Amino acid sequence: MESWASVLVGGRVDAVEQWEDRSWVVTLSNGYRVRIESLWRLLSSGTLVLTNRDDGQHFGRTAPVNAACELASKLRGCTLTDVQVTAGTADLALRFDGYTLQAIAESSGYEAWQVESPTGTLAVGQGGGNVVVWD
Repeated sequence: MESWASVLVGGRVDAVEQWEDRSWVVTLSNGYRVRIESLWRLLSSGTLVLTNRDDGQHFGRTAPVNAACELASKLRGCTLTDVQVTAGTADLALRFDGYTLQAIAESSGYEAWQVESPTGTLAVGQGGGNVVVWD
């Protein structure tokens, strides 16, 4: 695990929100913030539970899916136990207590995610599968 990723481990999820620019942000108790600007999906024991593309869909329910609320209800208070980045795609996997949140790169040009530290270090999953870290 790269050093920028290892320092996230142990943080608990304080908040999950969708910003006005349509990005999704997970804020951790240790001051780190993960911003996802691509497809994300939540897995439980390897089974798909929710994606950002479910937001607003009815799926036969009485009310549409509120992905931010559902994601927050599942992850709030969970501890981050592992971070993995897939070589070649820069897909990001954040493992929590029983859940895995994946940020899936869906463009060869646009960035998929950013991890910002409380001290200003920024890691970015770029289009084309590169990860760049600025201190």
